[in-house]
Amino acid sequence: MMNDILVAVPSLQEMAKLFPLYAKNEMSVPYLVSGESFDIAVCGVGLLEFSVNLAYVLSKCKYKRVFQVGICGAYPDRGLKVGDVVRVESDRVGDIGVEDSSGFFLPWSRIGGGDTTIYGDAAGELPEPLNSIRTVTGLSVNCCTGTKELSRDRVSLFDVDVESMEGAAALAVCKRFGISCYEFRAVSNIVSDRDPSTWKINEALASLRLQVLDHINEG
Repeated sequence: MMNDILVAVPSLQEMAKLFPLYAKNEMSVPYLVSGESFDIAVCGVGLLEFSVNLAYVLSKCKYKRVFQVGICGAYPDRGLKVGDVVRVESDRVGDIGVEDSSGFFLPWSRIGGGDTTIYGDAAGELPEPLNSIRTVTGLSVNCCTGTKELSRDRVSLFDVDVESMEGAAALAVCKRFGISCYEFRAVSNIVSDRDPSTWKINEALASLRLQVLDHINEG
């Protein structure tokens, strides 16, 4: 692999929509391909699978920058709508912790486990179209929110804007390898009572392609 940039994608579905020319029916995870100006890797869904596979790819190939891209859900009343493209400036793990005897969730940081927030790299060196994209705070979870109640609880506990399943993993792995990492996502749904019929995945990925992937090598 000769490119300096890796674009890391969680799912085969996202890969097929973002990079149809490089997607194949027999794709496995991890799946690594050299595109025209950057390499692309499908690293899997969820914190565990994504982190393991991204670390595997980075141990085999040397990159200067990693762009982690995909869809996300936006929490209500955070000023975001479906189709918006955002740069996740910091991401934290949202479902590591314990429940107390009443069933109330206590985040890891509240029981002496330390802060789980991971910060992405500053976007000052990126092309202007990327540098100007709205920044947000993300929450990475292994169990996606499916109710209004949990959505409100997570916003209250963590003061976050969007939810995904891989962001914190990408930022943490790249930091461990000493590689710059940027997380860009497009909002496919509002995080509330789960209703897949309202999701706009294809539209979100089209916006992500137009606003992010087409500008990675500018400047």
